[in-house]
Amino acid sequence: MNYHDGTLASATQISAEPPSLTRDEYYQICLRHLKTGELAQAEARCREGLAADANHAGLLHLMAGVSLLNGDYDAAIQWAGRALTNEMKATYLATFGTALQGKGMQEQALEAFQRAVELDPVDPSIWENYGHALSRTGHGNQANLCFVIARAYQRMPFLAECDSAPRSGWNALTEQFNPHLRNLARSDAARDPIHCFWSDTLLNDMSYLSLQSMIRQGHPVKLYTYDDVATMQALVPPGVMVADAESVVPKSTYHHALVHSEVRYFSDIFRYAVLQEFGGWWLDADIVLVKPLDFASEHVFSTQWSGVENGHVCVGGVMRAPKGSLHMANLYALSLQRLFNERRVEYGAVGPLLLSEYLLLSDDEKLRSSILPPTAFNAIDDCEVDLLVSEGRDGFEILSDPRVTGVHLWGKMWAEQGLRLDAVPDQSVAAHLKRLVLEPN
Repeated sequence: MNYHDGTLASATQISAEPPSLTRDEYYQICLRHLKTGELAQAEARCREGLAADANHAGLLHLMAGVSLLNGDYDAAIQWAGRALTNEMKATYLATFGTALQGKGMQEQALEAFQRAVELDPVDPSIWENYGHALSRTGHGNQANLCFVIARAYQRMPFLAECDSAPRSGWNALTEQFNPHLRNLARSDAARDPIHCFWSDTLLNDMSYLSLQSMIRQGHPVKLYTYDDVATMQALVPPGVMVADAESVVPKSTYHHALVHSEVRYFSDIFRYAVLQEFGGWWLDADIVLVKPLDFASEHVFSTQWSGVENGHVCVGGVMRAPKGSLHMANLYALSLQRLFNERRVEYGAVGPLLLSEYLLLSDDEKLRSSILPPTAFNAIDDCEVDLLVSEGRDGFEILSDPRVTGVHLWGKMWAEQGLRLDAVPDQSVAAHLKRLVLEPN
């Protein structure tokens, strides 16, 4: 992309008067004028500063901003191009893209925004502008992804801050995120039912451990399956009730999802349906509860550390909803629409991506206030299973945060890496969880 195709007269008419301030002082004054909408004053000060340093990238960029606000896209392109010639910055590229968009140069604008998010992948405003540019060119799904990423970094700054923080300090970054949403873990509180799903394969050791942990914390647990109910009932821990999944979602939908995607995809659909019909909690069958579920909010959603770039911010591994929840009904309907009508069958399309779009793009403040930080259930991320199976102390330290309510073992990652629960080192987190859940007090 060529940022400097020649200089318009408006971009070269700079006063030659000697400056009385430093260039940086001019920059701060111009910025204040720009923020307060005093465009004439901002332009005058910028020109004074540029008289002393015609290549000051910050002042050149502010001139581009003034031109944009005045609706002069040609001048904005020239000023932003000159700024980029002197310094390649994401914000300059975003301004350049906005100016190109104003001129109707949509493809060039998209290229500028793409380069901007590559330079600074955690700036919410750049993702927002990129999303609007994509939306105007008919790329609706990609635009929504940009909006999700923008809201994630805007409302959950810890997702960006963790990139520059030591791993041991990530949980501390989430302390001020929805602090009202804490697990009370009262011993005398009634326990809501937990719903899970398992089908097409024998129940494995990890899922048995997960189900047993839910029973140990005093929750009624129901496992839904499309397999033979009596056979599955003989495999689950005592206290778990096995139910026919077809009573919730038609078996034809299950088979359709398996043919066109995978069982995880269907499971994302099933959880919305079962929570809408019965209410209570949904837990994936690879999460080990270490405390009872006792949150005051009628809806509860979880998040994870990684996956922002794919829009996988809010995840469905742990969810709570009341019976008849309108939100669960909406999510169920949207998930079926994506499966049957839009044929979006990639993993996450009806799960983390749909859930993140629904929650983060919502104007419902009450709904957004029901989102937990990763610390509660995904303190250890899916790319960190080594922390669960190694003998070091790092995993234990991460999980020592008092807000940790459950430990997601990430069963799929274990399968991909050939890990087995019966072969973990005795001093590992996984072995500790086995003793905690399976051995009598």
